[in-house]
Amino acid sequence: MKKNIVRIISLALTVIMVLAASACAINVTVSYDSATLDKLESIAANAQPAAPATTAAPATTAAPATTAAPATTAPADTTAPADTTAPADTTAPADAPADTTAAPSAGIPTGVDQIADFYKAAVKRVKEDGEAGYIKREWQTISNLNVTGIGMVDDKITEIVGGYMTTEDECESQDSPKGDDSAKNRFAPFTLTDYSKIVSAECTQNANGNYDIHMVMADEDTPKKEGSFLGEAVCSLLYWEDIATEIETNVSIVKEYDGNVHVWYKGYEINAEISPDGKFVSMDQTAHVDIQIDHAKILIASLDNKSAHMENYVTFRDFVY
Repeated sequence: MKKNIVRIISLALTVIMVLAASACAINVTVSYDSATLDKLESIAANAQPAAPATTAAPATTAAPATTAAPATTAPADTTAPADTTAPADTTAPADAPADTTAAPSAGIPTGVDQIADFYKAAVKRVKEDGEAGYIKREWQTISNLNVTGIGMVDDKITEIVGGYMTTEDECESQDSPKGDDSAKNRFAPFTLTDYSKIVSAECTQNANGNYDIHMVMADEDTPKKEGSFLGEAVCSLLYWEDIATEIETNVSIVKEYDGNVHVWYKGYEINAEISPDGKFVSMDQTAHVDIQIDHAKILIASLDNKSAHMENYVTFRDFVY
């Protein structure tokens, strides 16, 4: 959930602050519970060399595996045109122009434009028209956290950060009944018109006769609420405004911050099973997120190249039309 993602940003900065404060003998007050701070301060006491160890930043380049879906021209799609040659069409030559525009609905959608249009129409039936209810679940994982550059210390900090996140076992199912406003509000949008922001799109027909759609979105660095293309296509984004508010309210000790905390969405994936008549069977969205602090300053401590990787998972199941 978004509030858990925001906490990661806040906690990561808090951890760095505690370590820096320990090294400089500075007393700092933060807004987290005493038990968590006791753990962090205990770690910091054994991590005096942490501050200069900033060379581990390259680890962030390994996290986002965004090249897994290059297949933009699935061979299975090439069989679709055969379905568009129904004899009925040959009896009405005058209607030929209209028939060419209807071609995507006559078979498996092919190419980015047809697949995106088909997916968009299915989303509209749920998001805008309220035709379906479903069950939604969301959870996160975090890895490759580099705060101190000391493996054992960063592993322990990762463990503590994990306590502020929702695991798959812990996440609750959100029931959004058909006809309820929650079914519209919780569903992922897709009003995207610039299909160049879709890196790849693939559609195949499964054994049940439904269409399996896989789309990969272009990367976006710390999206803003206005103008984000991911905001038009996916759910549960962490916006730049959320980070700024969190830093100002919970980690106000941060100085020299000017957008230097990045949340890179790299290869956001959309997977959906949709019936040929445009009804969702299931939908999964996976956000691959690199959290990067290029530079910030906490009191007299400079923070450079601090990072972590997060996966955010959202699933939609049990659709009722």
